[in-house]
Amino acid sequence: MQSVKKRRNTGQVTLFDVAKYAGVGSMTVSRALRSPERVSDKLRKKIQIAIDALGYKPNVAASLLASANANQVIAVITTKIYDSATRILLNTLQTSLAKEGYAILIIESYHYAKCEAQLLNTLYSHNLKAILLFYVENDDFIRQIARNKTVQVMNIGKQYDELTNLNVGLDDGLAMYMLTEHVIEKGYRYIGLLCANQQYHLFQQRLHGWHKAMLNHHLSTHRIINAAKPANFSTGSELLPDVLLNWPEIDALICTTDELACGVLYECQRRHIRVPYQLAVSGFGDSEFSKVSFPPLTTVAQPSEQIGKYMANLLLNKLRDETNYQSDLSALAPTIQSRDSL
Repeated sequence: MQSVKKRRNTGQVTLFDVAKYAGVGSMTVSRALRSPERVSDKLRKKIQIAIDALGYKPNVAASLLASANANQVIAVITTKIYDSATRILLNTLQTSLAKEGYAILIIESYHYAKCEAQLLNTLYSHNLKAILLFYVENDDFIRQIARNKTVQVMNIGKQYDELTNLNVGLDDGLAMYMLTEHVIEKGYRYIGLLCANQQYHLFQQRLHGWHKAMLNHHLSTHRIINAAKPANFSTGSELLPDVLLNWPEIDALICTTDELACGVLYECQRRHIRVPYQLAVSGFGDSEFSKVSFPPLTTVAQPSEQIGKYMANLLLNKLRDETNYQSDLSALAPTIQSRDSL
């Protein structure tokens, strides 16, 4: 049996290893995997024996990059893919770019500098048209990308001076300010803020928006809980007792995510707290489940679909070297979704 030299970085068996084991060229193996009808039965069986013996698993991402048209691949690197607003935005972005013939590779990345650096090296080894960074907060990673002038880079989220070309800032501070103003306009005065673990610059924006609205009306800003726990249903349910224990006078609770808010609503039902008569609750994000919670959740929505289209047009305009693209940015303003929880 032939010895197999696995890939140094990952320990995975490569297509070249399969070709060497089967005694054929790597292009023949690639052809057999992509278009088996173009390879003889005898050769296919030989290659399959090698694949089974070595445990070879094709690299889907690499296959996409290799099969896409030259210079027609756009990589989207994101650390924020789990909420409904982000899914809508990315889906709209992908649909718009695909219509222009671009293949979109969406990569979910977490804040590990070593992994992101390796990812960047891999991406640059292919002929990318652009890299789109979506809520990536690794400063060293951003600077490394900024040094490469051969690929167009678009950044959404936290603003960086190094990326002066295509920086798109989404203002969660304005959205939270509008939501807090709406709560105050409803007559509530003892308002709390419930926060949990989320990206730092998003937390800062939302906290700033809440502070600004509260101070504008000379209201106290001390009723805040910021937990180092996931911003999900369970955390909202677990933290409501702490809120009520610390501030029994509280009449409205603003949560930094819809998940937290729905967890609070569940705990209110369990404790027979009437919403909104004894405690008003609002969230952030206008997720799908906010419409069907009990009672339906008041929240604030970012126009995810419109933002996705705007980003796609902005990027396409840059790729075409056009400078005359304009858009009505007022259409991208947040909107309050007022429902029965407030």
